[in-house]
Amino acid sequence: MLIQFSVKNFMSFKEKAVLSLNPSVDTEHPENINNKNGYTATNLVAIYGANASGKTSLFKAMTVATNMIKNSNYMQVNQPILFVAPFKFDNNTARNASEFEFIFIADDGNRYVYGYAANSERITEEYLYQYKTQKPTLIFERNEEEYEFKAHRQILEPLVRFNTPNKLFLATATNWNTECTMIPYKWLSEKLVTFTDAQVLSNLSLNLYKGPQKDDYIKFTEDLLQSADINISKINIEVKKTKIEIPVGLSVPPVSVNGQLTPTITAQEFEQIEVRTEHIIGEGSEASTYVLGLAEESLGTNQLFILGPFLKESFEKGLTIVIDEIDKSLHTFIVKHLINMFRNKEINKAGAQLIFTTHDTALLSLATFRRDQIFFTEKNNTTGASDLYSLDEMSVRKTDNVEKGYLLGRYGAIPYICGEEL
Repeated sequence: MLIQFSVKNFMSFKEKAVLSLNPSVDTEHPENINNKNGYTATNLVAIYGANASGKTSLFKAMTVATNMIKNSNYMQVNQPILFVAPFKFDNNTARNASEFEFIFIADDGNRYVYGYAANSERITEEYLYQYKTQKPTLIFERNEEEYEFKAHRQILEPLVRFNTPNKLFLATATNWNTECTMIPYKWLSEKLVTFTDAQVLSNLSLNLYKGPQKDDYIKFTEDLLQSADINISKINIEVKKTKIEIPVGLSVPPVSVNGQLTPTITAQEFEQIEVRTEHIIGEGSEASTYVLGLAEESLGTNQLFILGPFLKESFEKGLTIVIDEIDKSLHTFIVKHLINMFRNKEINKAGAQLIFTTHDTALLSLATFRRDQIFFTEKNNTTGASDLYSLDEMSVRKTDNVEKGYLLGRYGAIPYICGEEL
């Protein structure tokens, strides 16, 4: 369960930006609060803002930070770190490290604080704290190449020699099966899932549809489409494998890799996934079934088809999923239906969380969200820097029409078009 994410000196965020899911004193909508081992966090966050105001930069920061954690063990010595992108509209920050921090509840029920700072050459700072009580326990702290340990010193200190300046110690220690780092590592690499690339999302979704639990995923998506009033009665997915023989004269001969000869390539196997949807048209004895390919369906139907497996995964495993532009090609009512699934404790039994960006102001309502669940991004065109802030930081009454207030510019985070008025 994510409690807070912060980022500094990354893309359009020059100063520290904090996305907090820690509930305020607001007592509205208790169904929007998750509870795990005595800790609480909101289960939804909606982020609004003008184009190029920093919404995607925030999501890319979360994606970059988790990708660095996942891929750190594959880094070669002296390999440049690509998972950084400092604020470039200032000569000083362009040379400084990007900073990331996560506060979360891992699967052991304990609260952890993990953060690091990195430039293109090295990790300049890294730390991991565990809270079993109100007082934090230092697991490790790293400043450049200097390390400090309190708990688990005998286990962790010998592993420093296996780390390199461009690697995260969290990943290196976990690679040696240390439980004290493995628990937070697994949450960060498995339970926090960000989607900013539609093609990657589509590929991951198809892999789940053709896996061992494909029938369960298909059934969930069928129910999702029907609940969204989309006339699809059944989804059929077929995986076809095609083997293409390569003529002898064109075959790829063996080459030596690390002293081992690779096999001669004489054939290639391609996998093709065919998705068909069934529609029942007509009533009673006059009803007929018609079959369409997924490419013939609407963009909104395709979007729900892609999202289906990840929604099921999140509700079963208590994932924190981050989706940029969730309303893309989807009607307001359908997006609200997805939001309400996370608010429904009968569906969201494992405490999944959804963080999303949207331009759909029809969703902006205190009848659905708490004030601490609505965030805004705004860019200062003079400095080029983005700011992130919550509706809870403003004087907003529970009876206020938040959508109207936002469109009137009361909360900022809207584009001002020269020469035009609403």
